[in-house]
Amino acid sequence: MVEKVKIRLIYPDGSYYEYYTFTGANLWHSMAANGIDVAGSCSGRGTCGKCKVRIEGQVNEISEEEREYLLAEEIKIGERLACYCYINESVDVYLHYGDFGSDVKVKLFKEINNIQPRVERRQIFIPGLDKEAPVPLQRRIKNALPGLMLQLGSSNWNELSSLDRVGRPALELYGLVFDRQLVRAISREEISAYGVVLDLGSTSLFAALIDLHDGKVRGMAAKTNMQRVYGADVISRVSYCLDNPDGLARLHQVLINNINTAIEELLRDAEISPDDIYDFAVVGNPVMMHLLLGINPSGFAAAPYSGLVVDELNFSARELGFTAGNNAMVYILPQAGGFIGADTIGGLLTLQSQKAGIYLFIDVGTNGEVVLCNKGQFFAASAAAGPAFEGGGITCGARAGAGVIDRVNLDNDGKLQFHIPGSQVANGICGSALIDLIACMLKAGYIDDKGIITSKAAEQWVTRGSERGMEIVLLDNGAGTPIALNQEDIRQLQLAKAALRTAIDSVMEAAQVSLKQVENIYMAGAFGSYIDPENAMLIKMIPAVDPEKVVNIGNAAAQGAMLALLSDKKRREARILQDKIQCIELAYYPGFQEKFINNLNF
Repeated sequence: MVEKVKIRLIYPDGSYYEYYTFTGANLWHSMAANGIDVAGSCSGRGTCGKCKVRIEGQVNEISEEEREYLLAEEIKIGERLACYCYINESVDVYLHYGDFGSDVKVKLFKEINNIQPRVERRQIFIPGLDKEAPVPLQRRIKNALPGLMLQLGSSNWNELSSLDRVGRPALELYGLVFDRQLVRAISREEISAYGVVLDLGSTSLFAALIDLHDGKVRGMAAKTNMQRVYGADVISRVSYCLDNPDGLARLHQVLINNINTAIEELLRDAEISPDDIYDFAVVGNPVMMHLLLGINPSGFAAAPYSGLVVDELNFSARELGFTAGNNAMVYILPQAGGFIGADTIGGLLTLQSQKAGIYLFIDVGTNGEVVLCNKGQFFAASAAAGPAFEGGGITCGARAGAGVIDRVNLDNDGKLQFHIPGSQVANGICGSALIDLIACMLKAGYIDDKGIITSKAAEQWVTRGSERGMEIVLLDNGAGTPIALNQEDIRQLQLAKAALRTAIDSVMEAAQVSLKQVENIYMAGAFGSYIDPENAMLIKMIPAVDPEKVVNIGNAAAQGAMLALLSDKKRREARILQDKIQCIELAYYPGFQEKFINNLNF
């Protein structure tokens, strides 16, 4: 008989979450179905070996196939892969990760000053309802506000009807005006108006609540993008849509639910109503924009990689399913084309004061975007770097968080020093630390410029053979998985950095700009803002320039969305930017293969 069983998930900080499933359920799929962030990058297919958990309780016996992903010492202490486990009774599941990486976007988001708000407060005096010659309330408001359109919702009209009594000499109202439209009228002066910025990344979602009267940030929230359950990158999500009849509808609804969870957190913390939200500004890559709108993303499955929409869009928030007032509108920034999306336009909006100069804008990620600005003309390329920069495809790779190595340094004795936030025991290494690690090993001669582990490494560490080539055991804590680096890990980083560097070289060549002419390199995004520029230059991921020219600009996509939320002028600038960007398809760019191969070496 099928019975319900309890799953208790225990996080690294000791907190836990409980839910129920049925006997025989697959652990990975039950976690995903309950909206729980599941580690790994293969969508539960059993091919990445990343969803390691420690289980106390009865599950199925370990298979030979699963054993290939686990060390003997891991199996001994109860480590399993969630996607191979089937639940027989109530169990405790110890997770090695939490929802930490998303918080980085919150830390990188800054308030913007000196923006003229798009919303205007109006004081409105209208005559009362005359018993002898009654004039409808709508007409009296229109007469008091010549030149404005009335866009009041039904609830607002009902609110006003209780005030409009026969014999009342006059009504004093306070209104909110957007774009020559009266969107709300109430009887009290304290009238609130908020907007929400949304940055829809492939890995995480960021939301910020903005007071539309003064442009101040009233709250922020970050969530793991739960679409990752169906694919770690946008191409795998496109494939999911193509392979499953309900794939698009499912990914769309997961995203809407994800967004509403963030919105509801903002509302709760600010103690305001959904009716107080009037405007949204949204950025994200082109695939995320298609999934947000629930429109077919199949154009991104193969060349020429073209979506159905590219220009700015405006929708009713209620039409999209957002938690917001009846009149709230959603503005989606324009895209450049191909995989160069609204997030790139948003990032460039923050740099418009530098439009007369020459600079590189780089947003590093699974799908990295590179833009070269040459005195107001823009050349852009998208680099399919793969998941290595976010720890994917790396044996001990992990998203940034407690217990995950986030920085590596080389001391004077040639020994590596590891920084492990929130823990004394390392359970992984994040992408930015992987760049540090490779750079330090190059300096010390532990790997050569082709990425080959040298004999010198064996003098410092235990080295051993593995299915992924020669492996260095960097840290062995005596329990769980040792932190190791192997030849395939190094190769994955080489492929990722070569893709990004080839995009950089190609846009510079297309713009006919030399390295000497480049005034600044702006590194955007959560990952880009944590990269050590000198180490990135050492491994030839970015061009070698004066390190002071490399500027980390934080969550630039969301900052640009905030500019567009608050300013019609910035929305016009976004349209102008779109027209000035020339997109380069690297696969067809002359000499791409040769450049890529040359950029593999360190």
